[in-house]
Amino acid sequence: MNLFKLSGLVSLLFGTLSCFILLKPQFLIFSLLAAIIGFTFSTINVYLNTKFEITKNGFSIGYIGMILASFPVIFLMVLIVRG
Repeated sequence: MNLFKLSGLVSLLFGTLSCFILLKPQFLIFSLLAAIIGFTFSTINVYLNTKFEITKNGFSIGYIGMILASFPVIFLMVLIVRG
């Protein structure tokens, strides 16, 4: 399996994991940790897609992983604003 597919699947896995961990707000720190890992791999995936133009039609799976990994950060921002 090449690095492009592997980074896409890992970003999707950790993004989904961070969303599931977020269902229990007391584990927010672990959700943020999984989100950082997922966001890193999605950035690698998007970078490789942009550099080598691998996905011609449609979009890269790294974007979905990036959106999923952003949910814990948005949740934390809402908690801070509601304070």
